[in-house]
Amino acid sequence: MFLFNCRLLMSCMTDVTKSTYLSSNKNNGIVKSSQYFTNVKYQNGAVHNGHLKPWKKNLYSNEGYPDNYTDKSFLEELRKNLHVRKLTLLEAILGAGLITQRLCIVVIFALSFYALNCNLISPLLLLISSTSFSFIVYLFLYENSKAIPLWLMKSACAFVVSGYILSPVLKTLTETISTDTIYATTTIMMCVHLVFFDYGVSAVIVSTSLSLNAALFGSICLCSRLQTAFHVFVFITIAVQCFAVSPILLSPIKSSITILLSFVTVTFVLCMRVSSLMSGLFILTVLFINLMCPYYFVKWHSFKDNIYGPWDEAIVQDIKIKDFHVD
Repeated sequence: MFLFNCRLLMSCMTDVTKSTYLSSNKNNGIVKSSQYFTNVKYQNGAVHNGHLKPWKKNLYSNEGYPDNYTDKSFLEELRKNLHVRKLTLLEAILGAGLITQRLCIVVIFALSFYALNCNLISPLLLLISSTSFSFIVYLFLYENSKAIPLWLMKSACAFVVSGYILSPVLKTLTETISTDTIYATTTIMMCVHLVFFDYGVSAVIVSTSLSLNAALFGSICLCSRLQTAFHVFVFITIAVQCFAVSPILLSPIKSSITILLSFVTVTFVLCMRVSSLMSGLFILTVLFINLMCPYYFVKWHSFKDNIYGPWDEAIVQDIKIKDFHVD
């Protein structure tokens, strides 16, 4: 009798244990089959038709996976240097040549101010020379074009008239400021012009308006140091040709060794007529920009290591929605 009661008690405890285990693991992946159940849990994901559901890189398709689960295919999508373009030394030199061209234009502009301020050349002769050179370049670049951009010539003519009228005002605009401050401000503005100029590379630092305004502001600061209003008019005309017209004229020209050597040679000859020290500093600067910087750029570019993988932010592509009609 005692043994029968013990067996009955053990049977009841077993049934209670099974029912408790079933209820506690109902939401943990236990599969119930008729009156029996099997202890099949979500080891790597949800169970679908008796098989484990594979993991997907989709938040709503991975029910049952832990939050910190990492699939073995996670690092298989790792890619390195997908959008890195390898440059040769010649390509790097030609790219740096664009900076040298802009530097040569700034130096020529500074030498024009020096020549006008020291009466080394007649203002009328300088005006005719610079205007003729710009017009020849204009005709050379657009002679094969079907439609010549006349808006450029119209804008230049409008500037000539307005510049001639405002020359007396520009001459007296910064006369009360000391010469050292004027020169320092102009140097800073020219540096800003070189830094933010558009060299054909898409970057956040590029700002065409800031570059142009900085150069013109530096030019206006120098106007008060010239002798007459006509000197100011000639100087402003040269400034507009150097900083506003030259980017438009030189934009169709691709960088080449011939163009680079032409700019450097002309600028070096003009510097030699003023100061041998200035010409030496100019040559050292050109060598640093066009030889040393490209060499180290190509050398260090081989150590670039950008990684791309599933941890990157998703990029939503343009989705084309077809036209549909609702009845």
